[in-house]
Amino acid sequence: MRFLRHRALSALTTVVLGAGGGLAAGTPAMAADSDVVAPVGRYQLDFTSLWDGQSATLTALEVSDDVSGQQDIRQYVDWGDGDFSYLDGDQKSERHQFFNPGSYTVTVRVTDRAGNSSAGVFEGTATVTVARVPGTYRIATKEVYSGDPAIVTLADIPSDVTKVRIWWGDGKDTTVSRTTKQVKHYYSGSTSWYVSVLLTNAAGESYGREIGSIYTTYDETAPQISLTKPKKPTYVSSWRTVNGKVSDRGRGTVAVGAAFIEQRGSSWYYYTGKKWIKAKSLNQALKKTRTIQARPTAKNTWQIKIKGLKKGTLYVFYAAVDKDGNESEAKVKKQKLTR
Repeated sequence: MRFLRHRALSALTTVVLGAGGGLAAGTPAMAADSDVVAPVGRYQLDFTSLWDGQSATLTALEVSDDVSGQQDIRQYVDWGDGDFSYLDGDQKSERHQFFNPGSYTVTVRVTDRAGNSSAGVFEGTATVTVARVPGTYRIATKEVYSGDPAIVTLADIPSDVTKVRIWWGDGKDTTVSRTTKQVKHYYSGSTSWYVSVLLTNAAGESYGREIGSIYTTYDETAPQISLTKPKKPTYVSSWRTVNGKVSDRGRGTVAVGAAFIEQRGSSWYYYTGKKWIKAKSLNQALKKTRTIQARPTAKNTWQIKIKGLKKGTLYVFYAAVDKDGNESEAKVKKQKLTR
């Protein structure tokens, strides 16, 4: 034990007084191992070509120093877009999201425990180019009725895109492939909705590119209906097919309804859609008659065929309803059939 203590004291004396046995008056002690060498850092970016909102990862390939251990080396990252971060200790990578198109040069300042620093070296380019989200997108109709489809068309989407997401602005989105040409969405409510498109490739999902707004409103306009008077209105044969037209400024007419009663002498008859039945009175005929429905054609015309019609006074009651349930004014046509 005394031997070990003697050796330790001897070593301490050598360090303090120096190999020459003492310090000259007024001469400071200098550490033989002062750290004056800056650390070295080598880095790489996984993506240097991005779309607005995508991210790049900076990876430390090598960080070393002649004295400081890696855990004592601070790596200060300047992303070139006004944001900064640190890689400390054994941290190997840092991910950063870029916004706004432009070119951004990433730099790293490597500093050891003694304060020595150097610029990190990059494998490949250190400049990240951020471009606007690509593609051609069009909103088919800027104003649609609630219940009708809003349509967005897609074109010119790059081949490396793995996913296209349409954000409709109402809390819902639709994901499609890059080859999709048209996407539909149904809104509820009456307001403006802002539509955005997000693309995904190997670098992740982009920021939403706003492509415009869609205004939805309710259809509160009733359709209009008319009955076409035949060329020979007094002929029974002219009324075996009843014709007319419809129009609607809203979502469109969905159905036409017509009912028929006829007075033959002093008797009243009502039509069931298949045959005429004699009623006890006008009131009973009105209550018993059935509404015959017809669907308007693409040219907004309608027709209903009548079987078993005879001479007398024909009453045609008709109206139309649109897709939102708005009903036209109910009309009636009175016509004497004498031939």
